[in-house]
Amino acid sequence: MDPASAVVIAKAAIAAGSSKKAWTGIASVTAALCLPLILIIVCLMSVASGGADHNRAAVRFAFRGGDAGAQMPADYREYIAKMQESFAELDTVLDRIEEVSEGEPPDRDLVRAVFYALYFGENRVRLDAEDYVRFADCFVDYEERTRLIEHEDGSTGEETYTAAVAVTNKVEIFNNIKNDYGKATTYEQQSNAVNVWYLAKYDTAAPQEGDGFDDWHGWNMSEETAYYDLPASEAGKKVVELAMSRLGDPYSQNYRGRGSYVDCSYLTMWCYRQTGIIIPTTAAEQGRYMVEHNLTISRQNLQPGDLVFWSYKPNGRFMNITHVGVYAGNGKVVDASYSKGKVVYRNLFDSDKQVLYGRPQ
Repeated sequence: MDPASAVVIAKAAIAAGSSKKAWTGIASVTAALCLPLILIIVCLMSVASGGADHNRAAVRFAFRGGDAGAQMPADYREYIAKMQESFAELDTVLDRIEEVSEGEPPDRDLVRAVFYALYFGENRVRLDAEDYVRFADCFVDYEERTRLIEHEDGSTGEETYTAAVAVTNKVEIFNNIKNDYGKATTYEQQSNAVNVWYLAKYDTAAPQEGDGFDDWHGWNMSEETAYYDLPASEAGKKVVELAMSRLGDPYSQNYRGRGSYVDCSYLTMWCYRQTGIIIPTTAAEQGRYMVEHNLTISRQNLQPGDLVFWSYKPNGRFMNITHVGVYAGNGKVVDASYSKGKVVYRNLFDSDKQVLYGRPQ
C-alpha cells in the first residue's frame, strides 16, 4: 500500500467510527453552543482573573462530568449538561485517533478547551461528523511509518502503516485550525482556550506574564510602532541599581508586592516608582503607556534603565505583551523571570520575541 493511501484509509476509519447515532450531532451541538453571549464573556473573564467559584465549577463539571446541582445558576446547569454531551461526541473521535496514535495521544483537555473557546456563545453552529474529525485532526500529524512483521511461514518483511502523532506546539495547532479546518482564530480566542485548558487541567488560571512559555515556541507577534529619538533617561542608572538590588528575590504573580515577591511588571513598576516616575502595573499596560505617550525607542538606541517588552504567547492584551525587563547596558537585562523563579541578571535574550522598547521620562 502506498503511504498516501494509508493516510486516507486511517482517516476514513476514524470518520466511519465517529458517525454513530448519526452523531445526534447537529442538534446536541447546536443546543450546547447557543447560550447567550454574555455567559461566555462572564465565564471567560472570571477564568482569567480567578473569579467566582461557580464559574470555576462550571468548567470543572463540563470537563470532568457530574451533576452541578441546584447550587449552580440555571443557565450554567443547562450549559454544563449540553457541553458534556458535546464533549462526549468529540471524545468518540479522539478514541479512534488514539487507536492509531504512537507516543502520547492528543491532550483531550486541550482539544476540548479550544473547541470551547471557538464555539461557545455563537448563535448558530452547524457541525457534522466530518467537521469533528477535521477539527480533531488539527491536533495530530499523520505519519507514514514502516515496521517489521513476521509472516505465517516464519519469514519477515516490512509493512507500511499510518501513525497519529500528537501536536504539542500551540502555534502549529492554531495554524492547522486555520489552514485545515478553515476557521481563523483571534488572539483572544487563543488566549481563552489556554485559560480554560489551565483551569480544566490544573484548576488554576493560566500565567499571563512571564518568560518561558515553552508550548508556544515559534510564536512571533510583531506590530509596527513608531520610534522616537529620546534623550537618555536621567533616572536610568538609578533604575538599574534598584533592579540589581532585587536580584534573587522570588517570582510570584499571586504574591507580588508581599514581602520580597515580585513578578516582571511589579519589578519594573517598583524601580521606576522609587525614582518618582509612575508607570502602570502590568507588562502590557506599561507597553501601552510607552506607545500612547510617544516613549518608544529602537533596539539600537537602548540605554541602561530602558524597558524591553516580549510577547511569548497570545494573551489578548496590548500587543500580546507577556514580559518586561530593565535593560542594564552591555547587552544585559534584569528581569523577574518566571522560568528561573527569581530576579536575574542575564544576557538580553529571545530577540525574536522582543516587540517593544520604551524609555519612561
